[in-house]
Amino acid sequence: GFLLTQELSLIFEGVDDLEREALQTFHPKWFVKYILDLLGKKQGLNFLQANNDQLPTYLRLNTIKGSESEILNSLHYDGVELKKIKSLKCIYEVLYSKHALTKINSFKKRLFYIQDKASSFAAEIANPKPGNIVLDVCSAPGTKTSYLAQLMKNQGIIYSIDYSKRRTKIWKNEMRQMGVKIAFPIIADVRISLPLDVSADIIVLDPPCTSTGVFSKQPSAKWRITMQSIKKMADIQWQILSNCAFKVKSGGTIIYSTCSVTIEENEDIIEKFLKKYSDFFLANIEPKIGLPGLKNLDKCQRFYPNIHRSNGFFVAKLIRQ
Repeated sequence: GFLLTQELSLIFEGVDDLEREALQTFHPKWFVKYILDLLGKKQGLNFLQANNDQLPTYLRLNTIKGSESEILNSLHYDGVELKKIKSLKCIYEVLYSKHALTKINSFKKRLFYIQDKASSFAAEIANPKPGNIVLDVCSAPGTKTSYLAQLMKNQGIIYSIDYSKRRTKIWKNEMRQMGVKIAFPIIADVRISLPLDVSADIIVLDPPCTSTGVFSKQPSAKWRITMQSIKKMADIQWQILSNCAFKVKSGGTIIYSTCSVTIEENEDIIEKFLKKYSDFFLANIEPKIGLPGLKNLDKCQRFYPNIHRSNGFFVAKLIRQ
């Protein structure tokens, strides 16, 4: 409150450039330095400023419950105006809604799911087919599980593994409401092992992360994380991804994604994985709607709120030879 009553020139008097940028963008000073070092000053400041802006809302139509045209008609009747995201299958940007989305009939029937387009992209590039065996690791509350089942036309099997009993309860409710018939929950600590004797066609891994890509939706989170928490989270991510290596069949796919923009949780993990597990290689990801990964891992893709109007996000596609 005190700062809001002061002239900006008085607030900035005697502070260095980094402190000024931290104050102007409402971020911790250490994180401002981190982002500017990572992305460069222009791109970094744009990213930081975008964290203070409201991002668009995106819907994923649930074609388990009806055809795309039927669901669009229902949403139109409910007073929702949409714009198709051309590069993605069932994803639409919400331009206008007469009522809160969670109050309309289409939502009560679970004809759609509120899901960021970057998160949807991670499920789509897995490209699951009807009849596949899929592991959704760190799956609760079920956002990707329900889309994987939709892409598989509710045929095949999805093992959804999560550590949290509470979140798995939410997962079960979501699967029931979304009409998913092929997903089965498993409660396990995947840092230790994946307790399944299977060779999966696809593993989708969205491990715990520092959420540095979603500060616009979770602004308080920026004041809780530190460099130490980034390193701690990267250790957990490495343990989980390493355990996944033994559960995918030859020719199978691992999709690794986070809603973080830090290099320690993304490119560093992938680089380390490829060095240790020589039977895996990075695959091209289509469509190319994000920016290339850093550290010459340009087959990975990165998303930024200031560029892509989505959560900050990272995704890599690993194939076992």
